[in-house]
Amino acid sequence: MSNNSYLIKKIVFLMALCSFLIAFSIKQEISIGYDNNFMRFSGLELDSYHDEKNNENDYLGDSKYYDSAIISPSIQATFKPKIFGHFKKNIILKTKYNEYTSSNHKSYLSLLGRFELKLAPYSWIKFSYSIIPKYYLRTFIDRDIHPLTYYPCYFSNEYVYISYSKSIPIKKTWADIKLLLNNQFYNTHFTEYDTQIMGAELTLKSKYLKSYFLSLTYLSYVADNISYKDYDIINSTKIDRSYTKTGFKFIGKKTFKNSLISTFSVKFNFYNRTYNLDSWYYESDNWKKYYEYDLVLECSKKINRLASIQISAKHFFRDVVASQSEETLWIEDYKIYHRNELWLKFIYNFSNI
Repeated sequence: MSNNSYLIKKIVFLMALCSFLIAFSIKQEISIGYDNNFMRFSGLELDSYHDEKNNENDYLGDSKYYDSAIISPSIQATFKPKIFGHFKKNIILKTKYNEYTSSNHKSYLSLLGRFELKLAPYSWIKFSYSIIPKYYLRTFIDRDIHPLTYYPCYFSNEYVYISYSKSIPIKKTWADIKLLLNNQFYNTHFTEYDTQIMGAELTLKSKYLKSYFLSLTYLSYVADNISYKDYDIINSTKIDRSYTKTGFKFIGKKTFKNSLISTFSVKFNFYNRTYNLDSWYYESDNWKKYYEYDLVLECSKKINRLASIQISAKHFFRDVVASQSEETLWIEDYKIYHRNELWLKFIYNFSNI
């Protein structure tokens, strides 16, 4: 027997053994989208003239446009070990890349890993870790350096959570509680914004109504501006950017049989962020509040057992009110914005089950 033949048989045996011990599925997605305000400019900024010099320190950064098309491929692998106890287990690994055609800076990679353990019907323990190593916002002025100049602003976004769900005494209804930690660390020009967020979410989910899925979440976060009073950073010693955030999220989804579409869903989010803006340098009564509204309409069509297509539209609006001190008068002109997104997604699933 040749070495090549022996190696092939060994690989086949190992693959067969793995398929016996571990079931797995692969989900591949390719999304094509459009965002009409991808750097989140206010109406005043959109209507103003900006002298551009075609470099990354321009007001628009490396983009020439306020809008952008987006190409977003992703792949997700779900492994289901068949050994080590009677509980159902999932190990999920996912990677996604968003390519913005108007800006190389805005394009980013995200990575996710999650472990799920099923204890009983509607009862799970889940642990998840995800990270975006570099997420670009836009250019901002670094006010610690003179003369004042625009620089690209980006941060790493690390997100960890653990959740527990359990059925409640209503048919096909369960509650889920999630504890989370979110670290946002900025590049060297903007470290005064470094923030650590801790929070909790309580969600009620139900399939009580046939062909419907309903979900309602209440959330509460506390964000600590961890670089405040770092005396190596001039601006961060002047104002504390910590905040509290509360809100709710609603999902309603309807499943159809023998229809033009397979599912239709509505998602609505509302968040309220309150900044006290404590400071030893500025007026003590500074404050600001963000009110953010997020509406998504989505429908999907199952093509066959393995493939489906999804279309969605999203509208986001942020309103801002602030104290009318000299330090915060500008906020309402520059922090209020809205944007719209359209997405077309193709989904393909493969499984060895």
